[in-house]
Amino acid sequence: MKYGLYTRVLHWLLAAAISLQMLLSLVMRPPHPGRVHTAFENLTYDAHRYVGVAVLAIVVLHWLLFISGNAHKGWGHFFPWFSRARRTAVFDDIKGLLRLRIENPEQQDSLAGGIQGLGLLVGTLLAASGLVLFLGMAADGAMGATVHAIAEFHSFWGPVMWGYLGLHVGAVMIHLLAGHRSVLNIFRAS
Repeated sequence: MKYGLYTRVLHWLLAAAISLQMLLSLVMRPPHPGRVHTAFENLTYDAHRYVGVAVLAIVVLHWLLFISGNAHKGWGHFFPWFSRARRTAVFDDIKGLLRLRIENPEQQDSLAGGIQGLGLLVGTLLAASGLVLFLGMAADGAMGATVHAIAEFHSFWGPVMWGYLGLHVGAVMIHLLAGHRSVLNIFRAS
C-alpha cells in the first residue's frame, strides 16, 4: 500500500495525539465544584484539554483531505455503508475473517477501511464535544445543563475509542504475525 505524504503525516499525528489523549484520560481528573485538585490532576486535565484542541485541528485537516478528494482510496473506502458493492466487499471480508482467513491487507481491506472511517467519526465526536467542554466548563468544573449533557456524551465515546484502538492495534499485530508487513507502510517516511 502506498500512501500520500498528507495521509501519512495526519495518521502519525492522529495516532500520537489520540494515544496521548487516551493515556491522559486514565490519570486525569476533571474539576468539580468544591473539590480541591492536586497539581498533578490540574496538569493532566489541562494537558488533556489542550491536546484535545490539537486533535480537533488534526481531525478537521483529515476531513479537509477527504473533501479535497485526496483521501487514500476515496471516501467510499472509509464509508462503504452507502454503496451496495462496497458493503458486499465488507461482508466478504467478514466472512473470510470468520473462516480465519487473514489475507494480504492490500486485497482484504474493505472492512479495515470501514472501521477506520468509524474511528475517524468517533475521534471527531470526541474532539468536537471536548471543544464544547473546553469552552463551556468553568475552571472549577461548573457547567450548565447543556454542557453537562455534552460532558455525558463525551464520556460515553471514550470507551468506544478504547475499543477502536484495541481493535486497530490488534488487527495490525495479527497482520504482522501473518507476515503482512505492508500494514506498516502508513508509518514509512517515503
